[in-house]
Amino acid sequence: MLSLRTAGFLAAAGLFAMTAEQAAARGADPLEFTFDGTARIGGDTRPVRLRLFCSSNDGPHVTGALSVVLEVPGYEQLHDVFDFDPFEGPDANAGALTLLRTSGVRSKAGARFPASGFVVPSGSSEAFALEVTASRREAGPLRKLAAVLRPLLDGPGHLEWRQDNTWASGVPLVAGVDLTKAQGDQVKAGLGPCLDAR
Repeated sequence: MLSLRTAGFLAAAGLFAMTAEQAAARGADPLEFTFDGTARIGGDTRPVRLRLFCSSNDGPHVTGALSVVLEVPGYEQLHDVFDFDPFEGPDANAGALTLLRTSGVRSKAGARFPASGFVVPSGSSEAFALEVTASRREAGPLRKLAAVLRPLLDGPGHLEWRQDNTWASGVPLVAGVDLTKAQGDQVKAGLGPCLDAR
């Protein structure tokens, strides 16, 4: 189920205006899948979470979205090697510094996207969540993101998120997660409405 903080961010971005409880009461999605992965940045390796999310268009006031979110816990510890500030907020404009790549049994895909981010609680500290989102009312961006995620439906699969640094000589953050066949089937069932975009 969609976390309330993600729902709030999407609402602020004008992409999603129902809470998870409202969606459930109305029999609507949203559907969210969370996977544990690992990230490397310079000499640092740490666990991260990757989330896949799809919600429906629901009338004139609610716009659905397809999203991929990377949560980096303890991001403050990385301030000497990676600058998260240019990515913060729905109006962040750091450029297309996010490379998403996927591979499945039958295909591979990859493309660059802009990302925006926000700070979220994570245990005793905070995490920085980077998000790539495509509105379901914008066919071009939706097709592009859906094409990158579609190989995961052929699980087992692999999703990689490479976040380039805004510093010219800065190291990138590279995160990855492996999906089992069963997880690929779950993604196919849950995200199908968004990933069918051609």
